[in-house]
Amino acid sequence: MKIILRIVGLLVIMNSVLLYMHYSQLTDASGTPAQDSRYIQEIEVINRTDALFVRHHFHNLDGGRHEIILPAESRNASCYLEVETSCARINENATAVLEGKESRQSISYEIPKAEKMGSRKLFREPFASLRNARPDSTILHVTDESGIGGMWVSGLELIGSEKMVMVDYSLFKGNGKVTDLYWQQKELPQTYDGARLSIFGDSIDTAIADQLNSALVDMNAGHLAVLLDPKGKPLQTSRFLITQLEPTELSDLVLDKGIRSQFAISDKEQLVAGLAASIAIDAPAGTRGAKKAFEVLKHSLSAGQYERLKSRLAEKQGERLDAAELDKLIGEVCGWKTSFVQKNTMGDYPFILEDTRMITMNGEAQEDIHAVIMDKKTLYPANKVLTRNGYSLSANESSIYVESATENFRFSLRDPFYVLNGKRYEMREKPFVLIDTEYYFEEDALRRLFHLSIQKNEETIIVKSMTGGESK
Repeated sequence: MKIILRIVGLLVIMNSVLLYMHYSQLTDASGTPAQDSRYIQEIEVINRTDALFVRHHFHNLDGGRHEIILPAESRNASCYLEVETSCARINENATAVLEGKESRQSISYEIPKAEKMGSRKLFREPFASLRNARPDSTILHVTDESGIGGMWVSGLELIGSEKMVMVDYSLFKGNGKVTDLYWQQKELPQTYDGARLSIFGDSIDTAIADQLNSALVDMNAGHLAVLLDPKGKPLQTSRFLITQLEPTELSDLVLDKGIRSQFAISDKEQLVAGLAASIAIDAPAGTRGAKKAFEVLKHSLSAGQYERLKSRLAEKQGERLDAAELDKLIGEVCGWKTSFVQKNTMGDYPFILEDTRMITMNGEAQEDIHAVIMDKKTLYPANKVLTRNGYSLSANESSIYVESATENFRFSLRDPFYVLNGKRYEMREKPFVLIDTEYYFEEDALRRLFHLSIQKNEETIIVKSMTGGESK
């Protein structure tokens, strides 16, 4: 018994030192809270046969009122008198932190178990949170008094564990919140311990693990725990996963988890997650489509635009991110509107910027025509522009035909030349491009070949026929 007491005492001292260092690092010199509502939390979990008994401590609270969101399955919530003032701001039913000066408040609650824990158990969202606030960091203690053994996983970094005669104890620490708590009977050795990545189970090539850990650091992701177990049933949560994948196949899955720890991205937005991860780590990641979109995007942006995009993306951490929002960020650094990401969610699509100015043609507004910019060239949809200026347009597998009462053009789809009224003219490059199923002609070609005047101001692009062609 004396040995047990000494060990427990040692763990308490170790935790006190960690806690002091942790708070000292995260509190600025003035003690002024950040503009956003943030806090630090320490959670004590005691596992017993019938329930998890939780003592939840909120530290560095601001003076405002905060609603406490209790776990859906919790019971017997109440304030917890950790220190003399730790209940001063907790309301009667422990559903809110009231306005006040005390920066440390504590509650307790239980998570009941419907049945005994078998070979594994996942507790989803077992811990309380504060509405409209988020934890900068978490310290988690798990004390098992049931004697079931096994291992606990939270996604946070495992600082240490101790198995004793009557209790087992594990200490976790890391940035952000704990979304899930997992236990399994089968214990796995820790084979890799990085700043943002822990791997348990089968050994992994250190170079691969280091690369993944560095990528998570680059994207400023939260810590991720991976259990490599060929015989284990696969399981994924936001901060840890159990997988049967080979180590070389882990990369995309780990990076996906990493980027989702930084942004609110829908499970359906696979391309967005992969493209955001690629930008954050400056290397292709995610699905085939995401990797290809990243290569096209990086090739299309200048070095300065790309760096500004990385910075703008980093500023959005913690917020919702979807295809439209990512397009908006790209448009901001380019100075033009784009639907590049949204288009690529439906299939491969080139990098195109959209000129949103209204086009007027022969004095009339053309709501359905918009100029686009591709490879620094301004392009217009040929069929709509030309047919409304006295031409007809058709195409087959080898040529595009543009005809009027006096001019007959044939543009080769294979080689850079065109034929006008029977005479062939060579070109350095083709003056058109196929986007989706529609041909677009360059602005200069519309002026030079089809006698169109194109003038621009801040709000309008004015297109006029110089040969008297009428809009159809």
